[in-house]
Amino acid sequence: MGTILAIAPELADFVAEWRSAAPEVQLAAIRGALRRRGIAQPAPDDPARAGYEIQLFGLAALGRDEADAARTWMDAAARRCPFA
Repeated sequence: MGTILAIAPELADFVAEWRSAAPEVQLAAIRGALRRRGIAQPAPDDPARAGYEIQLFGLAALGRDEADAARTWMDAAARRCPFA
């Protein structure tokens, strides 16, 4: 049997609403959601994790900077919720 990962309803709703938006609009939406319920921070000084980290709706992503982390996060969220 295959394993089904539990998806937070908030994640699916967010992906459904913002998936087709322009990258700068997605970044603004992610920033707004982060203010309410997420974590965004420069990654630790560990060279293996250098950059920027976003944790939102139980999904984390790293990027070179905030915009790259947001793109990475949105791509991962869309993969997690393909039918949203």
